[in-house]
Amino acid sequence: MRPRGLSACRPRDRVVVESVAGDAARIDRLAAVGILPGVELLVQQTRPVVVVESGETVLALEREIAAAVQIVDAPAELGEAAE
Repeated sequence: MRPRGLSACRPRDRVVVESVAGDAARIDRLAAVGILPGVELLVQQTRPVVVVESGETVLALEREIAAAVQIVDAPAELGEAAE
């Protein structure tokens, strides 16, 4: 699986954060709201902003910021366990 930007996802995609690109301030801000490597996200919408769900948390990210979040598809067993 090759990492891609979170902004390239489609609604209902289940993905896992691979890494976060950008300066330390951006990485720290995203970490503070739970966007960290290894975290599984469910994409709810992609336009006009990217909306993702992580556990009980729903976040709206500007497309530029979402593009800096590198993700891979979640393994099927992770997605099934979350439902």
